[in-house]
Amino acid sequence: MPAFEGLRVLRIHVQRWPDSSIPEIVNTICRTNPSAASYDFEAAVELHEFVPSDAPSSGMDFYRTCLAAILLRELPEWAKLITLGRGRFIKRLSSDEYRDIRSIFRQAHLLDDPPSSNDVDWWDGVQTHVRRKGDDERMRRARLAEQLSIAHEASRLCGLGIDKAPQWMAIEDNTAGYDVLSFNPGEFGPLNRLIEVKSTVASPLRFYLTRNEWDNAVKFGDAYIFHVWDLQQDPAVLYEMKVAEVAPHVPQDKERGQWKTAQIPVGKPSAAAKTLPALTVNP
Repeated sequence: MPAFEGLRVLRIHVQRWPDSSIPEIVNTICRTNPSAASYDFEAAVELHEFVPSDAPSSGMDFYRTCLAAILLRELPEWAKLITLGRGRFIKRLSSDEYRDIRSIFRQAHLLDDPPSSNDVDWWDGVQTHVRRKGDDERMRRARLAEQLSIAHEASRLCGLGIDKAPQWMAIEDNTAGYDVLSFNPGEFGPLNRLIEVKSTVASPLRFYLTRNEWDNAVKFGDAYIFHVWDLQQDPAVLYEMKVAEVAPHVPQDKERGQWKTAQIPVGKPSAAAKTLPALTVNP
């Protein structure tokens, strides 16, 4: 609240003194306004940079505009809970450290019951943005995990004396049915090693398996392997799982019901990954 109130006061004075710089205006407010000490002008100046200049300077629309601007610029950890629905969101923010956040939502009349159509539009818009940001973050982690697998396989192939480089199939061919093409030694030359790459930051460790991914795993059999990277660790830790190790956790279709996505627990980390040096990839 001190930052938002500081921004509100700052914006009022910016309109009064359009030719003055922001530091000059802040200094003047601090000298002349008895309530200045209750405002967080450092944060207010930062908010001033990205909250739309035509935002209302008071009332619930001011707070709504500020909240939306913050969520559009960055995604605070607490904001990820918004997709749970507003009631559960506020309940999850019940501790004292979130008191100011709860207060802002109340000042913005975003917790009114029943919600107005404008309230619903605001929540829908913010939730859509948060979900999109979540999708972007999951894609970023997926690409990072694929890069880690490529680096891991390049080191592995070098150690095996196989003069081939792993191929990033997730980029080259989305229809391949796996993310990385690597190789195993064979009696008459290298054999294909088809790798489905997963990333996880969950605890306990787990990953999500789609029906299509499992169908490909069954089709390719022993040539197919899962790379699951625990990105909570630094450096990331690799877990390799064979098709036979995943199979006990895969659900079965029954009567007219068909499964589409399954949550798979992760076992012990790959011994080979433990012996590798820390891998450097592009973030």
